[in-house]
Amino acid sequence: MTGLATLLALTLAATLAVAAVAKLRDPSRTAGDFAALGLPMPTLLARLVPAIEVAVAVALLVVPGWGAVAAFGLFVLFTALLISLVRSGQPIACSCFGAVSDEPVSWVEVARNGVLLVAAAVVTPFDELVVPGFAAVVAYSAAAVIGMVVVQLVAFKRDVGAVWSTHLSGEAPA
Repeated sequence: MTGLATLLALTLAATLAVAAVAKLRDPSRTAGDFAALGLPMPTLLARLVPAIEVAVAVALLVVPGWGAVAAFGLFVLFTALLISLVRSGQPIACSCFGAVSDEPVSWVEVARNGVLLVAAAVVTPFDELVVPGFAAVVAYSAAAVIGMVVVQLVAFKRDVGAVWSTHLSGEAPA
């Protein structure tokens, strides 16, 4: 495994672990959020989804290639749900990371999941973790910053209505 793939595997594992812990901290809210999303058996899913997220996080550390395949599949399912919610126009909160945000699902979450899908795809061919070199850390950091900028631009577009505006004040042009 390359150092960059190792860093991506660690990031995916941490992301899934944080998501799982956030859901497990308030299982009744998670079940309610899952019910609002229209998912069947929300109480069962409130326990099952975080357990699966933890299992995939562990797999990413123990058998990174297979863990990445599982993460990719999980993110495909999550992304499909997000896209269907965005297209429906229903203002439902994602609850992707527990109660971190009450913002309705938007293309921001879809973009974020796209970044996670790419990361999982990069890790898939590798079967062991290695200590990353300096070049891998720099490349990973640059890619992470670019990914965060893309997600923030999409969030800005959602919140403001435009990514770039020549008007700095809240006034409309004359």
